[in-house]
Amino acid sequence: MIDDASGDRSLVVVSNREPYVHEYADGEPTVERPAGGLVSALDGVVTETGGTWVAWGSGDADFDPAVAPDGEIELPPGAADSTAADDPPGYTLSRVDLPRRLVENYYYGYSNQVLWPICHLEADPVTVDPEFAPAYREANRLFADHVVAADPDVVWFQDYHLALAPGYVREERPDARLVQFWHVPWPTPEFFEICPQAVELLRGLLGNDAVGFHLERYAANFRDCVAQFVPDAAVMESGEVRYDGRTVETYASPIGVDADRVAENARSDAARHYWDRVVDRYDLDPNRSVVLGVDRLDYTKGIVERLDALAHLLETNPDLAGEFTYVQKGTRTREGIPAYRRYYDEVRDRIAELDRVHGTADWTPAVYIEDDVDDRELAGLYRNADVAVVSSRRDGMNLVAKEFVAAQGRPFPNAGLAQARGLGTPTRDRVPGALVLSQFVGAAESLCPAALSVNPYDVSTFAGTIREALAMGENERRDRMDSLRSSVREADIDAWLATQLDVLAADERAAPANDD
Repeated sequence: MIDDASGDRSLVVVSNREPYVHEYADGEPTVERPAGGLVSALDGVVTETGGTWVAWGSGDADFDPAVAPDGEIELPPGAADSTAADDPPGYTLSRVDLPRRLVENYYYGYSNQVLWPICHLEADPVTVDPEFAPAYREANRLFADHVVAADPDVVWFQDYHLALAPGYVREERPDARLVQFWHVPWPTPEFFEICPQAVELLRGLLGNDAVGFHLERYAANFRDCVAQFVPDAAVMESGEVRYDGRTVETYASPIGVDADRVAENARSDAARHYWDRVVDRYDLDPNRSVVLGVDRLDYTKGIVERLDALAHLLETNPDLAGEFTYVQKGTRTREGIPAYRRYYDEVRDRIAELDRVHGTADWTPAVYIEDDVDDRELAGLYRNADVAVVSSRRDGMNLVAKEFVAAQGRPFPNAGLAQARGLGTPTRDRVPGALVLSQFVGAAESLCPAALSVNPYDVSTFAGTIREALAMGENERRDRMDSLRSSVREADIDAWLATQLDVLAADERAAPANDD
């Protein structure tokens, strides 16, 4: 499928994040592969096509002369030394060397203190520093230079870090096919106009031949912004935009997860062993339900709202004291940004307060985990949760919800509590967990109403929905999870990739036949 889509044309994938990182360990460069389904999926695409991946070289050994003296390295690791005829061709990773000032102002600054909050409809964290926008332009120009140097036929840009790069590449390669996927929400015009560089960003993105979003409403918001802020662009009823003598397609394609891989991880010995360690370390009672939250410590994720709902649940339902334990798996992120450091402290303080007010000598209502875990260990948390809560204030898609679903088909961890609720003796391989899902995440379009929908700002109703999930009977759990599994498998990572490859190959497929 990948070879058919790319044909003989050279593909360049461009992202801020790199697929492999070289770090020093005991003074020697070692290679690590960052966790993440998207990175793995893109790695497979570029490996099969033998193209180029342009990304920021963020590892401290990325430019070591023994690793990549000119910033380029053949991947996957060992590909350059392979002579086997059936080995995949591999690809070239072209690393962009960003000086520290650009990292601070382009990545931590403009990308994550201007674009990230605006796209997630968060006005308070928006910080407009005079050095941010020039750094964003300069970094995007550096990415574009690396793309042009790779002599591409097709370029696939990823996400909000690179809104200007398509316009820069278009100047140098007017005949190349440029496609961008925007992995976060696109805001309404009323919110997007907060951005001082709104028009410049739109013009940069219109350098693409196609711009993709997770949901049609995000694509519609983008078109509305173009119509309002770019007077020389014409938005057509078809959803296309006419700009600078070209037609720019806008499309929607919800991203998914590798459901089979997640399910396999959830059944692994590593998943079971990690869960056993969690049970021992935090003295989890097997007769108590487990309510799970898995989040980066980002203010958009609604963790504070979730903890407020749990506090309200215990205040208004004293009969639930000792009936469940809330497990929060948190991952620190962007700690160089003050808003994120404050949020980390707030989450920790709320958990401590919840335990102080409601805990007893033999029950701790909430535990906090900040372990570095791999995909299999994370699946162990998903597999052993009776309820997962995803309460983002805004999210482009949210793959935690889909990973939780894919990890199910799991044991019900508290047989005693199940019998007390009248569920009978559970069959440990057939009673799945329940999913509580914010109505403001992209995944809600496909997972609700099988997932219990909540407004994270409505504390009382949110608390009642968690109680409903805890009390849900076996038959309802099974029926809802069957529906959720079908949705997750239908829109998995392969389905998303197939759509992207069709878009990338559109020019070639539409080209007239050669009569010579």
